[in-house]
Amino acid sequence: MNQSPTLDASQVEGIHDPEEPLMLPPTVSTYSHKVQYLPPPPDLETLRHDLKTALREAKKALQNAQDQEKEELDRRKQESKGSDPSGEDVENKMPSSFSQSSGWYEIQGVHILDVVTLAIRAAKIYYTSHEDPQRLYSIKSERQIRQELYEVLDILKRMVSRSFAGGMREDELNVIKHWVEGIDAFLANEVEMEELEKKTRDSWEWLEGSWEGRERERERLFLSSFLSEKTLPEWTPIQTTSQTPTPFLETLRTGLTLVRLHNALLKKSKRQLGDIKAFHTDLAKPYRCAENLRYWIKAADIRWETKLKVNVSGVVNNKSEAWPDFDAAILQWSKVVREELTREWKEPAVRSPPIAIYPEEQPVEAGAVEQDDSRTL
Repeated sequence: MNQSPTLDASQVEGIHDPEEPLMLPPTVSTYSHKVQYLPPPPDLETLRHDLKTALREAKKALQNAQDQEKEELDRRKQESKGSDPSGEDVENKMPSSFSQSSGWYEIQGVHILDVVTLAIRAAKIYYTSHEDPQRLYSIKSERQIRQELYEVLDILKRMVSRSFAGGMREDELNVIKHWVEGIDAFLANEVEMEELEKKTRDSWEWLEGSWEGRERERERLFLSSFLSEKTLPEWTPIQTTSQTPTPFLETLRTGLTLVRLHNALLKKSKRQLGDIKAFHTDLAKPYRCAENLRYWIKAADIRWETKLKVNVSGVVNNKSEAWPDFDAAILQWSKVVREELTREWKEPAVRSPPIAIYPEEQPVEAGAVEQDDSRTL
């Protein structure tokens, strides 16, 4: 009886063709990930252009509706007379106006609904994506902006609820037209504010130039630019004078001016977080001055990411050993804030490139085995 030959492992490997690709094991996923890219957010100029375009289309549609309504009123006045100067009957001479048709009113209403809705959407995106919301709210409060939007939406809802019967009413047309004109004036005011801010920045001498050896003078001018009620006295280095505290340090020892400076500088920054909401204005008690200084030190650590070494109790109680540290802390804080704000103003807004939701896979050579432990069959 013949027995089948027995092959060992080395003989089996020799039979396999090396040019034939290996079959992937069942634990390897063959699912192809599709790379999806998210476009970067649009800049302020693009958002403003989109909003102006949507407002222009809405204004054009409203003007057409108003002109057609005026023509309809003129035609009805002529019909009320009964005949024209030639003696012919107006109703027999003039065909029925297309605007009298309920179908036309519906077409007109749907068009106005579309363009006004797009304008509202563009305005909402502009408000929510703005780089400096506080500038918007300085022109018009957030509550007023929302109220005007809700009024326009309510008008559109009423038009749809009656199926645009009778066309746009005069009060509805006036409300929507007033909102569109208000947004145009809003954008014009914002552009004027931007130009004014640019002129103000160009007038700041501390923004440019070499200030070697005059660092304290530069920081004093910088801080004084954001104080509306008064100007800081000359900042004399404490090492060169026997008077302690100096007039400059005496002005800031209560902490109130430093807190107000922090909040004012924060409004000029793109990262408007970490403002000091609660602080003392009645400085009759020493502990209130100490708390103001602590608020300022903590805000400098949180927002400007700089740690200040200040003997708060010594400053409030006029201890001579506390003034050098207080002077150095103010100089350090002012320099950090000035450099960050200057960098934000000079450098254009850097938009991140498109982000891939799934990372792009690297090509796999023929015959290579791709290991994927995250998916199993």
